[in-house]
Amino acid sequence: MFKSFLLAVGFMAAAILPSNAWEIDKMNEQIEKTNVIVSGICSGTVIDKKKRLVLTAHHCITDNLKETVKKEVDPISGEIKEKKIVERKPLYIEVWHRQDFEVVSSEMHTAEIRGYDDKTDVAVIQVIGEDWNPEMAAPFASDDYKYKRGLTVFAVGNPGILFDNSITQGIISAPERALSFGTGNIKMFQHSASIIGGSSGGAIYNDKGEIIGTVTGGVRGADIGLSVPIRYTKELLKRLNIKLGE
Repeated sequence: MFKSFLLAVGFMAAAILPSNAWEIDKMNEQIEKTNVIVSGICSGTVIDKKKRLVLTAHHCITDNLKETVKKEVDPISGEIKEKKIVERKPLYIEVWHRQDFEVVSSEMHTAEIRGYDDKTDVAVIQVIGEDWNPEMAAPFASDDYKYKRGLTVFAVGNPGILFDNSITQGIISAPERALSFGTGNIKMFQHSASIIGGSSGGAIYNDKGEIIGTVTGGVRGADIGLSVPIRYTKELLKRLNIKLGE
C-alpha cells in the first residue's frame, strides 16, 4: 500500500510539472554563458550576443556617471542658465573560468554605457571591441507575463563577487512594491529567492528561463528580494532605439 501511495504521488508530481519547465541542463548552460560580473561589484546578463549588450542595474554604474553643471549665457535675454552635463566613463565586465573548484582564468572586457534610467534602476551597457563574442543571450518574458503571488522565480548573480554564476529559487511574494531610493519611488516586485550584495543587476527568471526582472536590492538575512519588472528594461531599449537580436 505504501509503495502504491509513493507511485501515485510520483504520477501526481509528473502531472503537475509544467511541460515547459526550465530544464536543468539548459538552465546551467544559460547561466554559464550569460551571467557576468559588472565593474567588480555587481552582476549583469547578456541580452544580445551580436551587439554584446549586458543588462544591469543603474545603481551599479553610478560611479561611471560624472555629472557637472555648466553655466551658459542666453545670447538673446542675457539670462544665465545652468545645464547639466553627464559624462559616461568606461567600465568593464568580467567572466571567470573554473576548473576543479578553482578560478583558473578570467576575461575582462571594456564596456560603455548605452543608456540608463535612474527612476527604474535599469541600465544597458555594451562591450567595446570584438574580442568578446558571447555564445548566448538570455530571452525576455513576453509582454503578457503576469506577476502573481506564488509563481516560481530564480535569481541569478554573483553574491559578494565571491560565488559567481549562483542561482537561488523562490516565489513571487508580492507583485507590486513602490519604494523610495532617492530618485523617487521605484516600482518593483518582491520575491523570496535569496540575494546578497553583488547580486544587484542580476536577472530574475521565470520557470521558462525568461528574464522577468532585474535585481535591485533586498533585506539582508531574510528571504526578501526586490526586483524591477522587465517592462521597464523594454521601455529603455525602445527609447534607445535598440532592437534585440537584429
